Amino acid sequence: MRVHAGDRADDDIAEGPGARVVLALLGAGWVVVLAMYLSHSVVLSADSVNNHVHVWYIARDLWHHGRLPWHMPVLAHGDAYAYPYGFVNWTTAALLWPLFGNWVVTLWTALGAVGCIVATFTAFPELRRGWFAAAVLANPAILEGLLFGQQSFLWGAMLLLFGVAAWRRGHPAWAAILVGLGQANHAAIVLPMGVLLVLYYLPFAPDRRLLLRWYALSCAIALPAVWLVFASPTTQQSTTGSQVTNFFITLGPRIFIVGLPVICVWLRRTGIRALAPLGVALALIAHLGFEIPLNVGQQWSALGHHGTDTAALDAYLRSPQFVPGATYRVLRGGDGKVGLYLVLRAGGRLDSEMFPESMAIRNFHDVADYASLLCERGVDQIVHFDSYDSGRHTNEGAMIDALEARATGGVRLRMITGGPGWKVDTVDRASCPAPGARASAQ
Repeated sequence: MRVHAGDRADDDIAEGPGARVVLALLGAGWVVVLAMYLSHSVVLSADSVNNHVHVWYIARDLWHHGRLPWHMPVLAHGDAYAYPYGFVNWTTAALLWPLFGNWVVTLWTALGAVGCIVATFTAFPELRRGWFAAAVLANPAILEGLLFGQQSFLWGAMLLLFGVAAWRRGHPAWAAILVGLGQANHAAIVLPMGVLLVLYYLPFAPDRRLLLRWYALSCAIALPAVWLVFASPTTQQSTTGSQVTNFFITLGPRIFIVGLPVICVWLRRTGIRALAPLGVALALIAHLGFEIPLNVGQQWSALGHHGTDTAALDAYLRSPQFVPGATYRVLRGGDGKVGLYLVLRAGGRLDSEMFPESMAIRNFHDVADYASLLCERGVDQIVHFDSYDSGRHTNEGAMIDALEARATGGVRLRMITGGPGWKVDTVDRASCPAPGARASAQ
C-alpha cells in the first residue's frame, strides 16, 4: 500500500464532465456547515453533550487539582470512568477549557471532521483531484460524525488515517504510534477498522511479517483502552446480544471513513474514467440510506437551534429542593441531553452514563421492575419532564405515578416540587436491599 509514482501522475482519470463543479459545491457546503456548527457553544445533537460532560470534568481535575482523573464518580451512580474513550481529544480540549469553555468542545469536533478530510488526502494522495476528491468530501462518516458530535471517533479515525499515510511513506514506527493512538482513542470502533484495513492489505504487503509486527505494537498501545471498553458500566448494563447488535449498527455507517477511500483508490487504478463518479454516487446513496434509520434529520435541525428552554430546570437547580451530591435520574426529551449536563454542573450525580445503553430508556414490566432499577442505581431524586414521555414513548411516567400512589411498603416516591409539564420526586429507598445483599443475589 505504498505510494507509487504513478499514483501522483498528472493524468485526467479523476476529471470528467461536472467533476470540478461538484467538488466546488461540496467544498462550499463544508464551509457553510462548519460556520453553522462553530456558531454554537453547545450543539444539541445526539452525542455532543457527552463530550462536554467529560471535557468539563477532566478540565476541573486538571486545572484545580493538577491531575488527570481516572474514575468519574458523578456518572453511573459513582462507577464511571473519565475516559471510556477519547483520551487524546478530551485531554487536549481540557487544556484549553479555561480559554474557551464549552466552545472548545465544538471547535474540537469540527477539527476532528476537518482532520479526517486532511488525513484522507494525506494517506491517499491519489484522491486529491476531481471526482475522487469530491468523494472524500462527500464521505457520510465524516459529515455524520460532525453532525452527531462523534468527536472521539473522528479523532481516532484521523489518527488511524495519518498512520496509514506514515506507513505508505515508509515510516513504520510513526505508523504504529499513530495507529495505536487512534485505536486507543476509540477502541470499540477504530480498532476493528484497523484490523479490517490490515486484513485487506495483508495479501498485497511486500513483507507481511514486518506489517504484522508493527501492527501488533499498535494494538499493544491500545490495550488499556480495550480494557476500559469492557470495564465500562455501560457494557456491564447491557446484554451480550445488544452489545453485538449495537457494535454492527455503529460500525456499519462509520466504516465508510476508511472504506470509501479504499474503494476510490481501486476505482482510480482501473484507469477507467467512466468509473470515477462512482465514489460520489456511493457516498450519496449512503447518505440517503442512513437518513431515516440514524435520524440524521434531527442532527441537521440541531444546527439551526441555539439552545433550548431550561428555565424550569435552572430554577429547580437553584432551589433548596436540589441536593448537591445526590444521585439523580433526569428524564427530559428533545434537549440533546443538556439537562443532564446542567444537573452535573450544579453539583448533582447521574444514575447513568451519557450513552443510551446506560440510560435505561425502556418499558418496565411492573412497578417492582422499576423499583429495582431505582434501588440498584441508588437514585435519590427523579427529575421528570413530560417531554421525555412524548419523545421516548416508554411507560416510565406511569411507573412514577404508581410509586407515588403507593401508600406503604416497598420503594415509594414523593413529589417535592414541580410545575406545568415537570415535577421532581424524592425516592424513599428504605426497603431496598443492602448493596452487599444485591451483589450476593446476583
